[in-house]
Formats: sequence, C-alpha cells, structure tokens
Amino acid sequence: MTQQSFVFTPLKDDAEKLKAWNDSTDQQYRKLLSSLSKTYRKDYQSLYEDRYKQLKELAEKNKIITDAAADNYLQQLVNAIVSSNPVLKQSGYRVRFSRDYWPNAYCLGEGTIIFNIGLFTKLQNESQVASVLCHELAHQHLNHVQRSIDELVTTINSDDFRDELKRIKRSDYLQGQQLKTLMKGLTFTSRKHGRNHETSADSLALEWLKNTPFNAGGAISSLALLDNIDEDKYNVMPDLANVFNFPQYPFRKEWLHQEKTLFATMATSAQKENTKERDSLKTHPDCTKRIQLLWAKAQQYSKDNKPLSPVSEETFKRLQQQFDYEIIEYCYQQNEVSRSMYHTLQMLSKYPQDVYLTANTARCLNAFYKAQKEHALSKIVDLPSPFMDEKYEKTLQFIQNVRLNDFAAFSYYLLIAVESKTPHSELMLQALILSKQHFNKTSEQQHWMEQYKKQYPNGKFTFQ
Repeated sequence: MTQQSFVFTPLKDDAEKLKAWNDSTDQQYRKLLSSLSKTYRKDYQSLYEDRYKQLKELAEKNKIITDAAADNYLQQLVNAIVSSNPVLKQSGYRVRFSRDYWPNAYCLGEGTIIFNIGLFTKLQNESQVASVLCHELAHQHLNHVQRSIDELVTTINSDDFRDELKRIKRSDYLQGQQLKTLMKGLTFTSRKHGRNHETSADSLALEWLKNTPFNAGGAISSLALLDNIDEDKYNVMPDLANVFNFPQYPFRKEWLHQEKTLFATMATSAQKENTKERDSLKTHPDCTKRIQLLWAKAQQYSKDNKPLSPVSEETFKRLQQQFDYEIIEYCYQQNEVSRSMYHTLQMLSKYPQDVYLTANTARCLNAFYKAQKEHALSKIVDLPSPFMDEKYEKTLQFIQNVRLNDFAAFSYYLLIAVESKTPHSELMLQALILSKQHFNKTSEQQHWMEQYKKQYPNGKFTFQ
C-alpha cells in the first residue's frame, strides 16, 4: 500500500475550443459532401456521416480534453515530431486527448488523431507516446483511412458481392446465418488491408521518430506494451470482502456468489473455440511480428541514446496521475457508474487513504441506492457477462447480489472513519449527506447539511 499526496481536481475544459472544434468539423463535413461525385455517392455519404457523428460526439459527450495545461503538453509532443519532419509541417493535423478509458489511439482520416488517456496512463515515457503519435500521423499521411473506405465501397458494389446478397435473399433457409458469414468475410477482407496498413505505418513512423528528440527505442517498447495493453493498469481484483466489511455490518459470502448458468458455460466454451478466429479479427497484427519487422532499424536508430522523456518527464508523470482520476470521474459523469467504482476500488487498493477515491466509492454506492430504488440500476450498472474481464465481471456480480439496504449501509459505514477529518471536499460532504439520508440518520444528515452550507455557501450540490 502506498500513500499518495496527489489531490485530484477535475480538468476544466475551454468552451471556446469546443466551439472551434464543432465549427471546424461542420465546415469540413459540408465541404466534403459538396465534393462527392455521383459514383457510389450514397455509400460514401453514409460512411462520412458516421465519421461526422463520431467527431461531433467527441465534443458533445465532453470526451476531448481542452484543458490548457493538458492540451498544451500534447501539442508540445506533436510539435516536436512535426518540426523534425518537414513533410508534416503543412498537413493541418488536430491531435487531442480523449477521456475514454480503453487503451487506444486512432486516426479518423480527415486530419483528426485521438489519443485516449486510457492508453497514455499505461505508457512509460514520452518516447513511447511519440511513437504512438508518429504511427497515427503515418496512417493519416499515407491516407489509410480513405483507402479503406474506398476499398469497402468498391467491395459492397462489386458484382460478386451483389450476386451473393441476392442469392441469400432468395434462399428459404438460414438467411441470417448466411448474411452473418458474408459480412464476416467482408470484415476479414477489410482487416487484411488494415494489417498491411499497420506495417507500412510502423515503418514510416520509425523513420520519423528517429529524426525527433525522442528515443527511437520507444517504437519497440511501446509495441511490447501494446501486446498486453488490455490488462488494467491497477491490475488487481477489488478486495470487496475487505472494503465492505464493517464491525457493525459484516461482509456476507453470498454477495460474491456466481451462478453457473447454461449461458455462462456455453460462453466459456465458445471463447475457447473462437480464440483463433478472434485473433484473426484483430484490427492490429500481432505486436510480436511488428516488433520483429522493426527490430534491426530500431536498434540502429537508438544507438544515440536520446533521452526517453526530452520534453518534460515531470509533466508526463503528473498527467498520468491526473488521468487515472479523470477516467474515474468521466465514467461517473457518463453514467458508467459501475466502471467508475471498479477503477476506484482498484486504485484504492494502492492508495487506501486517498480522500477522492473514498468519496467516489461512497458516491457510486449512493448512486446505486438511488437507481435501485427507482428500478433503474441497469442504466448505470453493466450486466455481468463471461465475455468481459473476470475481475470486472465479479465486481458486477457483487453489485447485482446486494440489496437496497446494503448499499445504504456500505456508504454509511465506509464514511464513518473519515467524518472527523476536516476540511472536507465538496464531493466528500455530498457523499456524507446522502449516506446519512439513505441510512435514515436524519439528525446526522442535518448536521452535515449545515456544515456543507457553511463551507460551500455557493455549492454545486442541492439536497432534499
């Protein structure tokens, strides 16, 4: 267990930057539609519309980070790459952090590159970040997304594809299964092109990376990390039996019970049988093979021993800390409350004294209480599934097993230990007040409401 001195405050976004993002997206989309030829116009328009909606959603759902400090740092990294490679200087890229928790970065094809903070928090240095950025910039420079769109449109309008579709529609049996097989074949075709794109993007990215202040070895070490990147950063099973065990309210083993349903058994079997197929469907090829292709040149280019974090190692590490919390906060704000609590409990195992993590655990419990009381738990809690990460699945099963009064008791007793610690954050006071309300401690609730009014006379929370 580690004591952490970091005090989390959610990042503040810039309304003007968000407006500029939307204005630019709208303008670019209108210009693109006006340039479409009549050939396959509807198909192209449909695909471009999907991308446009995705770009708009990034702003509407507050995914992109426009906080000045975080965004300026990312632009410093991008500028270090662009200024070292003249071919990139006039390209007009827009690169942004996204609050999404899953570890990914991607190129949308019209100049936008998104770097999920869920990936940033798992990398080890700026050279690895720069390698990922070079890779996505290479996808854009080589026009890979547009080429994939062209290939898809050509395929679905080919005589062979249309003839097969007509044959399936005329058949009397298993139309659904035949359509599924046809679309799976289309997916394999498009993914195969994608794999070729990955190889060429890797190669060009390495050439660009060697010209920068960053260490070219980041190309290899980042790929090695990507091979296991889906594992949680704080890769531990939340200690539910300890966190929710109180002298006044002991933990019950039945809260962890998992039924062995026929569905779960079939799903487990299907997982084992389809491992090879799932590997074939991956967007990116095996990272080990990609490393082998880059190894010789990467070793040669990294002999100059450039620093791993030449821009600001301090800022890199500080943002990694910030983003760990930002993921938790964003999940909660987007009503992904079960995932917010899951990540919170994982971090809490390392930082058990962290005030925000304790307050957010209680906030999630209070949200579960309210949702279950209103018969709306499924709106903020994912259903457990054998296809998801086992640790998360067990956490979800725990949430499903406990009852309304259990949520109230967990929140109430969890916060007993921190009541005497002052001053309280606004979030902690809100959690305290709701925990008292849900556990029918009226006088205690009133006391903390008075404390809240004194400490935050213009506070953002209201209470009934």
